Amino acid sequence: MNIHSIAWRSILRLQQIYPKEVGEICKRIGLSEKILLNQNLTLPIEMFLNFFIQAESVFDDELISINYSRMAQIRPNYAELLGLIFVYSRHLKESFKLLQSFINIELEGINVLVTKHQDIIKIQFIADPVIEYPSLYENLCLSMLAAFIKSKRYAIKHITTKIQSSNKSINEKSVFNCPINFNGTETSIVISHNTFMKKNSIANSKLVAFLVSIAQKKLQQKQTRNNMIDKVETLLCNYENHYNNISIQEISNQLGISVNTLRNHLSRDKTTFRQVFNNYKLNKSK
Repeated sequence: MNIHSIAWRSILRLQQIYPKEVGEICKRIGLSEKILLNQNLTLPIEMFLNFFIQAESVFDDELISINYSRMAQIRPNYAELLGLIFVYSRHLKESFKLLQSFINIELEGINVLVTKHQDIIKIQFIADPVIEYPSLYENLCLSMLAAFIKSKRYAIKHITTKIQSSNKSINEKSVFNCPINFNGTETSIVISHNTFMKKNSIANSKLVAFLVSIAQKKLQQKQTRNNMIDKVETLLCNYENHYNNISIQEISNQLGISVNTLRNHLSRDKTTFRQVFNNYKLNKSK
């Protein structure tokens, strides 16, 4: 499973605001800061989560997984396709329905569940059980969606998180200016039904339909790229103009497998890492 540009670009924004701290985290997890500049960055979820495991101590903030999207000053238009769909939808109900359908284009392994309870709407985040740190991943997705909601100056009633604060004196409000319920059984955002259905003055149904068609194409392309050669080539895209930084060790680390395992997978496809690398460069030059 991978994380795509929507999330990694938010870390690039965080790097612009806190270069020293992000530099230290990248050093700890073995991520080149130059890679963050790639416009089509794709890296494994494990590396993304490790970034925030380290960020907790670097920033000395146990709630960074909830607060980071506001720290990085994320705005919907900064999140490309999904953000634009969000901005020009008729209301939050329409935008979240689309986000439910296409969230895996950018964030593999997370599910968004929207339910109504009397006069409130609960937006719940559920990570796939195969993910090593599901609660952390759910918090990060919560952070991004909460940043979108607040960017429209809409109020969030409260946030629920599975984490338990170790600081007894912590002020139980996030940077989203709403109460946090710690140590819950779910990860969710609650807003009022009126907020959910509030009309958007800049809604554009034709533009949303066009953006959805692009999202569908991206989703189809991603679903067809599932063999090891495609996975390696996807990671090679992160190193455009920096090919001297590529090694089989580097790529295997990002895939979360050993060098021997990667070689064995490629051998089954009757190729080698060097051949895949050379073919990739040849195709790019053409």
